[in-house]
Amino acid sequence: MKILIAISLLSVFALFSGCGDSATEIRGTLPVVTGITLDALASKGDTIVITWTALDTTLVEGYFLWTRSVIDGPWSLAALCNDNAGSHIAIESAFYSVMAFNGIDNSSDVSLSVNTKTESLSEIRELFAMKPVGFRIDLAGDSLIAGDPASEGFPQDFIIAINWIGERYIFPGNAYPEMWPGGARTKVSSVGGLVAPSPDDSINWRDSISYGGDFFLALDEGYYCMLKGTHTFPDTASLTDTLVLRGQIQPIMGIRVFNEQ
Repeated sequence: MKILIAISLLSVFALFSGCGDSATEIRGTLPVVTGITLDALASKGDTIVITWTALDTTLVEGYFLWTRSVIDGPWSLAALCNDNAGSHIAIESAFYSVMAFNGIDNSSDVSLSVNTKTESLSEIRELFAMKPVGFRIDLAGDSLIAGDPASEGFPQDFIIAINWIGERYIFPGNAYPEMWPGGARTKVSSVGGLVAPSPDDSINWRDSISYGGDFFLALDEGYYCMLKGTHTFPDTASLTDTLVLRGQIQPIMGIRVFNEQ
């Protein structure tokens, strides 16, 4: 019996996996799936787990788990599930919805969606005159706050400083506690894409990275950020310019996927 169910599910997957969003435009007679939830405890890294309220097993064979990157974009089939839970290996943050199916019949509409979309951090501009500047993430206010990393009272998440030949680098908050004593235990990475490295990736999480462009920040609390650092044109007389930092934070603890911005 299990073999027959597996064959049936594979046949349905083959039928709909190449259809893209057109499959969700086919409206059937089955009930709309409700209770769709992102399982924040089971979801980790780039593995997103979605659950929903199961329908009567006499009505349905299984469920389509759909995903799309923007709220009004096309749906793509993420997984075919035979119970009320499904998982998806994400390459970016996304919206998720569910439809039930029974043979060629399916739900009369997609369910209300849930998502892993990030929250924007307010842009910050800070004068840089060759002296280290610390920054911390305000989780409650979705903002960046600048301060003096030499102060024990400022718990920075990362520091921007220059090396001995004047190049700018980003350092984790606790990189040099003898110089910057109040820092949090964070990690920085300049690896590309929309998925931050895994916590145990000792190659891509670095002791320091060059300043400029996108970078990931792993916070001590288990949250992840994707930031962009630029600067204004320098004043040649004073050797100062302005650091410009902005980005996004993933509000679900342990999730490492981000949006295009």
